[in-house]
Amino acid sequence: MIIPFLLISSCGAVLALATLYWFCPSILLSGYKRFGGYLIAGLHRKQLTVNGITYAYYERLPVGRVKGEDAPAVLFLHGFTADKTMWTMTIRHLPKEWWIIVLDLPGHGDTSFVQNAGYCASGMVTKLNEFLEAFGLHHLHIVGTSLGALVAANFAYQYPTKVMSLSLLCPPVAHRLSEDLATEAMKSIEGGGRNILLPTDVDELHSMMNVAFYHADRLKFHRRMSAALLDEQLPKYDYFKEIIRDLLKSQEDVKTLTENITTKTLVVWGEHDKICHPSGAALLHKLIKNSELVMVKNCGHAIPVDRPRKTAIILKKFISQIKSLSNSDLSPEVI
Repeated sequence: MIIPFLLISSCGAVLALATLYWFCPSILLSGYKRFGGYLIAGLHRKQLTVNGITYAYYERLPVGRVKGEDAPAVLFLHGFTADKTMWTMTIRHLPKEWWIIVLDLPGHGDTSFVQNAGYCASGMVTKLNEFLEAFGLHHLHIVGTSLGALVAANFAYQYPTKVMSLSLLCPPVAHRLSEDLATEAMKSIEGGGRNILLPTDVDELHSMMNVAFYHADRLKFHRRMSAALLDEQLPKYDYFKEIIRDLLKSQEDVKTLTENITTKTLVVWGEHDKICHPSGAALLHKLIKNSELVMVKNCGHAIPVDRPRKTAIILKKFISQIKSLSNSDLSPEVI
């Protein structure tokens, strides 16, 4: 009797999910945002308000270890217009012994937004530092992708003693190091016209996915689900536009920034990145003296989404080899 009951229950659950997908996609999307992190990767949703901004984040406490002692924190930062859920499938494959925090940047995901609060790179770093101080984190590993990688690099530059290791996944710096490396997508993002990362209809959303993901065909939703995703994102577009304006107004000298990063750094890039030119990977690796470089095959710009298991393998190998070291142990002479 047990097996038939389980089969009936499973079929019922599948039917319910299929019904939501086709007829109530917004409910399914909301459910994933609310419970997906926990169900997939054991991540718990939490909030912390600092200086008027309510930060939303995931946290997964280490199993069998003491957080902050034999389990240093690993902080994950997402890309522009994305949110903390983009890391869920990668974190699923990371060691349970790690203390993991996944933050929604201001205006993204469930983190609130304060207008005219300064969202240039240094401003974002100030806000990140305020969050970490309020959280009580003073030494950590940071993993960032795209915009999150830009923030992470600037944070390591400004607060080198706080960062135990730095993992930069396709930061938007290639075109700053060489104008020839400005992709058509990057010109769209920074050119003041239609921003490819801010689609206004389903067709534009699918076009954006073709640019951002190598495996776009696997990831594209049915048009109803895509429309539900757009309905959730569209109210945030004014926030995203202000962030882009602030970032473009005060562009830090990328060469000076990267040459002065002393933290042990991992540079990761998708070989088929159509947003941040893959040739930027070697340039960045050369400028950051204490760095390693990994190019990921069959991968576009959104590395944690395109290749989540591979991303986890790369991060585990890099962070595990140095997670017990203090920042002072990470000089080029020692590594």
